[in-house]
Amino acid sequence: METNSKLNTASRLLVNAMLLTDGYKLGHKTMYPKGMTKLYSNFTPRTNKHFPDATQGAVVFGIQYFLKKYLVDEFNSNFFGRPKDEVVKEYRDLLVGFLGEEMANRIGTDHIAELHDLGYLPIHIKALPEGMYCPLGVPMLTITNTHKDFAWLTNYLETLLSNSLWKSVNCATTADVFKRELLRHAKKTGFLNPNDTSNVDFLCHDFSMRGMSGIEDAIVTGMAHATSFCGGETVPAIIGLEYYYGADKLHDCVLGTIPATEHSIECSNATDFDGNPDDEKYFVEMLDRFKDGFISIVADGYDYWNFIGKIVPKYKDQIMARNGRVVIRPDSGDPVKIICGDPEAEDPIVRMGSYEFLCKVFGGKVNDKGYVELDPHIGLIYGDAINMKRQREIYAQLEDKGIAATNLVLGIGSFTYQCATRDNLGLAMKATYCEIDGKPKEIFKDPKTTVASGMSKKSLRGLIKVDYDASGNVTAYDRVSPEEEKQGLLQTVFLDGKITRETTLDEIRKARFEYAMDAVEMETMETRQV
Repeated sequence: METNSKLNTASRLLVNAMLLTDGYKLGHKTMYPKGMTKLYSNFTPRTNKHFPDATQGAVVFGIQYFLKKYLVDEFNSNFFGRPKDEVVKEYRDLLVGFLGEEMANRIGTDHIAELHDLGYLPIHIKALPEGMYCPLGVPMLTITNTHKDFAWLTNYLETLLSNSLWKSVNCATTADVFKRELLRHAKKTGFLNPNDTSNVDFLCHDFSMRGMSGIEDAIVTGMAHATSFCGGETVPAIIGLEYYYGADKLHDCVLGTIPATEHSIECSNATDFDGNPDDEKYFVEMLDRFKDGFISIVADGYDYWNFIGKIVPKYKDQIMARNGRVVIRPDSGDPVKIICGDPEAEDPIVRMGSYEFLCKVFGGKVNDKGYVELDPHIGLIYGDAINMKRQREIYAQLEDKGIAATNLVLGIGSFTYQCATRDNLGLAMKATYCEIDGKPKEIFKDPKTTVASGMSKKSLRGLIKVDYDASGNVTAYDRVSPEEEKQGLLQTVFLDGKITRETTLDEIRKARFEYAMDAVEMETMETRQV
């Protein structure tokens, strides 16, 4: 009975929405200036010092997820929708245990009870449209209170907002870097059709789920990947995109994959009871079971080069007769050398590399740009140790060979999507304006100690408008009037407990493609000028 009571207490503690914050935020209400009735803050990507590939800035994504999941669902279900006495007691008990009774008495719980009585979050959030680029130093979001008694709530929500958004933004930006490089390569080698991108939408695949730090992290990452690509393995992300972004898994390609083996399949089929491997037996078995359609066959369980160099060509006629594609999957080693070749290798196939070898065996066509496109019956997928640098190297080496990577899928795993922090894009929420006793006050921070670090933490100041400048660049204008603040690109997405503007996955994908293509065109022109 005691154990169940403790479990129930822990469960309630974890879901009380007013406890989803940093501990030091709890006492801030007692520290703000007396008479403060308004606090205005912004959420901004400040630098790409730790993410230099983010040359276009940050991709805006995840805001609608944050609003629906936390500011609507969590607060309505686990704060406003619960008895006031219960949530206030939880808050009080937490204060006592965390800060001590004296400090708990000083902070009090009246503000929590008053918020519960109000019945909604008195918050106004404006944001850039999801899918667009947010330049460094420009706020993608502003937040302020709408009720004079709850100025303390604006930055109380900072931790929850930052915790929920930074990964979505970072992963969507990472997916954009991969997409831009793919579009650049496809455009250069002649297989990009701007009117039908289905042949490129699946060429970078999300392999990250098993390496993410929990299911929610995997969902966020999978959804962010889906802003630029349609291929992925994170099944829960499909459900997330339906709920948070209006996707329709029955009628739209939210995320897709193909039947694929793994090493347990290869090894259990290929190994006899004496421990002797026979990959040919395994390969034939897979071809027999999947006579048509796409099938990905892992090939490195034992001797990859024997598999691709001797076994696969032996069944060329059977592969070419299929209605579909056989995709060979190497899964260990140096991906650049395995795909593109190792010039120092003695074996001619290893020296040639997997993709060129498949072109030699299965043939293909030379397109209008003069690049070879591999026959559609055969392909390659590599999902181990792929990062942005290796993607560039792989495409560059194939280009040098006169080959277009039409049938090459690169898997993006947790090393790329997980090994990141909020500092990658310097995402931070800072207050820049407040009102005290009815008087406006512009505030800002400008730490002189950051000069030596090479990353300024100087914030904007006052009210902010984000708009295009005379050259068409998205720019932040600070110290603007209340009337000017209402103008520009920042749109109201949340007001007094309700979402006021929604977007869909389809709309985000269309925006992403247009922005990415414009960036590729611009980068291509700059390269030519150099």
